[in-house]
Amino acid sequence: MAGNDKIEALRKREAEIRAKIAAEETKRRKRDEKELNRIKLLVGGAFLADVEKNPDTRAGVVTVLERAIVAPKDRAFLKEKGWL
Repeated sequence: MAGNDKIEALRKREAEIRAKIAAEETKRRKRDEKELNRIKLLVGGAFLADVEKNPDTRAGVVTVLERAIVAPKDRAFLKEKGWL
C-alpha cells in the first residue's frame, strides 16, 4: 500500500505543477497581448501624429491600409473616415 500512497502523492503534485504551469502560461499570454496592444497604440499614434506634419506619410499609410485591410466592414469604415 505504501507504493500506492507514494504514487498518489506524486500524481497530486503533478496536477498541482500542471495547474501552476497553466496559470503562468495564461499570465504570459495576457502580458504579451497587453504589450502588443500598447505597440499598436504607440505605432498608430506616431503615424497619425506624423500625418499631420508630413503629407508624404499619409500616402504611405494609405498604401499600407489598402494592402493590409481586407475585411469589408473595416474597409468601409476607413473609407468613411477618409483613409481609403
